[in-house]
Amino acid sequence: MHLPNDAAAELDRYVNRLEQVHFGKPLDWSEVRRMFKRMGYATVIDLETGKQFRVQRRAGSRHADVQPLTKEDTRIMKEIYQGKWSWKRRAILVKVNGTYLAASMHGMPHGAGAIRGNQFPGHFCIHFTGSSTHRRKEPDPSHSLMILKASGKLPETVMAASPYQLVDYFLTSLHEHDLQTLRMTTDGFALPPFLQEIDNVKRTEEIQTGDTADILAVEIPVRLEYVNSEGKKKEGRWVFHLCRTAPWTPWKITDICADE
Repeated sequence: MHLPNDAAAELDRYVNRLEQVHFGKPLDWSEVRRMFKRMGYATVIDLETGKQFRVQRRAGSRHADVQPLTKEDTRIMKEIYQGKWSWKRRAILVKVNGTYLAASMHGMPHGAGAIRGNQFPGHFCIHFTGSSTHRRKEPDPSHSLMILKASGKLPETVMAASPYQLVDYFLTSLHEHDLQTLRMTTDGFALPPFLQEIDNVKRTEEIQTGDTADILAVEIPVRLEYVNSEGKKKEGRWVFHLCRTAPWTPWKITDICADE
């Protein structure tokens, strides 16, 4: 539809207002840690379900180590993860002193916990822009993807991605079982059966890149290892086929073949 200029401008204003309400601010961890101080409280809101629960930050220097406040908060958090604790990342908003921050959490209790009666065996981690895990100084790709999603910046990031970046976004979202992002990276084709049974996946080597400035189609082979829904570990090579209709239009994954 081609709208008149004044109608298009009015629609943009409504969209911007909606995005400001629905998404969070992608503030850097260096700033967030001063807002969300140790022993401070916050509300976690799951972006997809809208379910929310209260937490307290207890520790964490590279990210926030938090715990649900009560057993009811623990129940809601576990409900977000379909009743099973999981390391899978989810896009969340963290409300601190009235400010909604774009963030990412996993759902696995680990380490020590100190809030009595909350029935949460340990703590879990919340990441913000610039956060990193305990093991590495660089931001975790899965958490970074979810922070983009929570900030509302994911669609424009995916649209501007190179074909090699798009393959990485696909693999990250497949690993996290994030169907929304998977749809963004593809042209809508149904995933092959072997991809529908993936529990987790990771690349085993860097993707070999090339100049794609003037081409409209490319094949990208990727060596990786993965675990299927039955817990069986496998290794193989997947070949991604990507296309675009013009040099200025976004890349899309059009097919994926297993070459094992």
